[in-house]
Amino acid sequence: MRIYKVEDAVDGSATPGAVFTASINQKAIPQLGNTLNYLKLGLKGAVATAAVVIETFADLLAPFTLRKGADNRIVLNADELIALSVAYYGEKITHGENTDATGNDFLGNIKIPVNDKFDPNAQFLYQLDRVAQTNIATETLALTAYADVEADGRKPIHAVRVAHTTSGAAGIEQLQSRIPAVGMLKMLIVEYPAASGFTDTNIDVSIQRLKIFSKGQEIASFNALADSRSLVDNLDFVAPSPIADLLRKFLVFDLGDGLDAVTGELTLALDVQDVSDAIVIIPVLELA
Repeated sequence: MRIYKVEDAVDGSATPGAVFTASINQKAIPQLGNTLNYLKLGLKGAVATAAVVIETFADLLAPFTLRKGADNRIVLNADELIALSVAYYGEKITHGENTDATGNDFLGNIKIPVNDKFDPNAQFLYQLDRVAQTNIATETLALTAYADVEADGRKPIHAVRVAHTTSGAAGIEQLQSRIPAVGMLKMLIVEYPAASGFTDTNIDVSIQRLKIFSKGQEIASFNALADSRSLVDNLDFVAPSPIADLLRKFLVFDLGDGLDAVTGELTLALDVQDVSDAIVIIPVLELA
């Protein structure tokens, strides 16, 4: 078992992470072990002038990229990484939201699945793109690698965000792009605009239904209300917790044993009921 820091401040420092006041260009993860099981990520930023809600603070990292050799494995913004972490592992993250403009916002225990062997001919590479956020400064970031800490039963993960603007007219929209033909599609995570998800006053969400086609044949049809999984324990629309505010916009559609995206030629269709919305679809695949 090896657990080691990839990005951090020096030992003995009171700073909870490496300086993240600028983007961190591509670096290699040291090969210490046989299998890189997962990474853990944390972010901190000092708040001044006005309080910053946690979902705005999360926009600081956009995106995080993990590659193996030339292959993109994970390309997700911080809030999407949190959604993947909660959906895949079922664990809660650490979070703190400033309310008085004299403290810090922070996010931690963001667990990024990798589940793949180290290969000297195809290194694991990471990149951290920073997007400045108003009233946030002295940002830091910590990234830890967990190698050989669990059994090798889990398969390598591919999760790359697909940004899309829904049709300008309500109804069925057939997406032209295919699900990446790299393995078994295990789940779809759909990110709605914050104002276009389910609330007590809004039921015409961006995507009311989602359909999966294999070689042009419909093989799965989901209803967003009946079939999606929320990532928060209990949605409280009156006084939600900060992390509920961040996670409410994500819905997860589970696919059990998965659908073969390699030979299945999988495509999606959306039943759009809130038109012209900027959404993100995250296909989560286990590599073949």
